[in-house]
Amino acid sequence: MDVESLPELSDLEECVLERILMGEKKSSKITSGCGITEIVLNVIIERLVEKGYIDWELNPTDLAYKKLFWVGGTYPVEYYMDTKKYLKMVLELAIAVAFFMFISFLAIYVKMLSWG
Repeated sequence: MDVESLPELSDLEECVLERILMGEKKSSKITSGCGITEIVLNVIIERLVEKGYIDWELNPTDLAYKKLFWVGGTYPVEYYMDTKKYLKMVLELAIAVAFFMFISFLAIYVKMLSWG
């Protein structure tokens, strides 16, 4: 099934669905995290079940993962993109630190040679 052909979600439905995908099943935590009441949560859960994103036990379906672009049903695609960006940044920082350490040791070595 193509992602574009999946039923649309409102912002509140998407918020509730994201919480459910993260493993949250307690209604109090879902409502406080999304800023909604229990009554609104019940209506949203009914809509998500009707649209096929979750079942009545609040288990997400494959449609939910496809709609929110979650990779392998575990983490959103953005997580992998951000992780790659941060790993690249850490690697560049490590290279810069290693370069400055090399220059420092080289300067110390040259100074030691000039003493002798």
